[in-house]
Amino acid sequence: MPAQAPHEPAGDANARVVFFKELQAVTTRIHATANIDEIMLELSGDICRLFNCDRLTIYVIGEDKQSIVSKVKTGLNSFKDLRLPIADQSVAGYVAQTKKAVNIHDVYDDVELKRYSPHMTFLQEVDKRTGYRSKQMLVTPILDAPSGELLGVVQFINSKQDMPFGAIAEEGAQSLAQTLAVAFTQRQKAQPVTRTKYDDLVASAVISAGELDLAQRSARRKGIPLEEVLIKEFQVKPAAIGQALAKFFAVPYEPFKPDRIKPMDLLRNLRREYVEENNWLPVEESAEGIVVVAPDPERIKASRIAANIFPKGKIVYRVTTDGEFRKCVDQFFGALSDMGSVGDLLSDMDEGEAGDLGSGDDVSAAADNELVRLVNKIIVEAYQQGASDIHIEPRPGKDKVQIRFRKDGSLQNYIEVPASYRNALVTRLKIMCDLDISEKRRPQDGKIKFKKFGPLDIELRVATIPTAGGVEDVVMRILAAGEPLPLDAMGFSPYNHENLIKCISKPYGLFFVCGPTGSGKTTTLHSVLG
Repeated sequence: MPAQAPHEPAGDANARVVFFKELQAVTTRIHATANIDEIMLELSGDICRLFNCDRLTIYVIGEDKQSIVSKVKTGLNSFKDLRLPIADQSVAGYVAQTKKAVNIHDVYDDVELKRYSPHMTFLQEVDKRTGYRSKQMLVTPILDAPSGELLGVVQFINSKQDMPFGAIAEEGAQSLAQTLAVAFTQRQKAQPVTRTKYDDLVASAVISAGELDLAQRSARRKGIPLEEVLIKEFQVKPAAIGQALAKFFAVPYEPFKPDRIKPMDLLRNLRREYVEENNWLPVEESAEGIVVVAPDPERIKASRIAANIFPKGKIVYRVTTDGEFRKCVDQFFGALSDMGSVGDLLSDMDEGEAGDLGSGDDVSAAADNELVRLVNKIIVEAYQQGASDIHIEPRPGKDKVQIRFRKDGSLQNYIEVPASYRNALVTRLKIMCDLDISEKRRPQDGKIKFKKFGPLDIELRVATIPTAGGVEDVVMRILAAGEPLPLDAMGFSPYNHENLIKCISKPYGLFFVCGPTGSGKTTTLHSVLG
């Protein structure tokens, strides 16, 4: 039982054998670690259990040779290193200065501390801040065997039996310190430096080198991506990771843009499964060329996979984080119903020549199965994304039709539809709400009961208005369907409910219902009329 051995009498031979047998197992594992930081993740708990202590701190000597810096500290939920001067003002500092071990029964006992040094004190602020009570403390120097040079300090805090650390623990601490000295010496030897794509996080002082090592080991131990560990456990911003990737791959960083317009021409021959398997995605066609984002643009560029799919275009590579890449994929191909993706629907449409079509041609195109599915898909996605309005904005000439959603009062780009389907798209919407498809010079208002055309039981209030170039804009307000709520269930205060009843009970007159978008004006009027 390792939890008991350190506090047994020194003459208990059986306890000593058991303790040092388990200490040997820990020593073997320490020699197997790549560097001392790995002990923090894998061995600190075992060392605490072996010495039956509550907390463990391991210090190494600082670069200035005038201080010691914590590299292992169990029990404190902080990645910030503790730095103590090599002086007799603190317990660990005194041990580092004198190179002698101390075994303190109660660090709050000033009389006991003064026996070691008149200047020794225990910093109680940490205990007060965390609610912890430090008491017993066994502290041993870590010394290089050949030269006697100080390498660090190992500190055991609070016996779980609430009694001073025994002779076996003192001997075991000395043995552990000798093992750590070997580990420190091996670490200080020159090792080949392996450059990683996250090194710039250290160079830019976003995190320390030790924290990056810890994150890498944590990622391997948990079997999750390193990027996820950096963001969740070390609070590194995706933009900082993106800038580090840009330095490593020597290409600009492309962040996720929620208002990016889907490049349907570029996505025409790409499927989600292919994009996710190969980890690259064209996001726009700019003046520089076709912008391709990838978490590893070097691999995509070397394989020429993007160049083969777009042989006539110039490829401009951008790097992005894994998380932002997945967001972009979801944005372009994301959670869609069995109706198919918008990209698939548009790719199935014949681009054709944009031009002025007759009314009969418009009606024929409006009945086209792909266009019908596209209109239904636009409405379904708007509802799923929580949009309040759908804006259909045709432009004259060969410019595409822009479709935007209004979310929380702000217009956000959704998709662009080929110009050749401009008139057919508006005609399809007019057919759905029983408007005059031959009238294009006057505004019209109507309503779509979408349950007749698609899977949702919603209504849309539709308004069309002629615009420049002989085209028509369409705006659709998404409304909840169903029977109107009774006025008693609307949640009015007694005063407002009484005044409303008086107002609508009058035989004639006019009253105004005012309020911002989504405040319930239409719902209120439905209840009044119902």
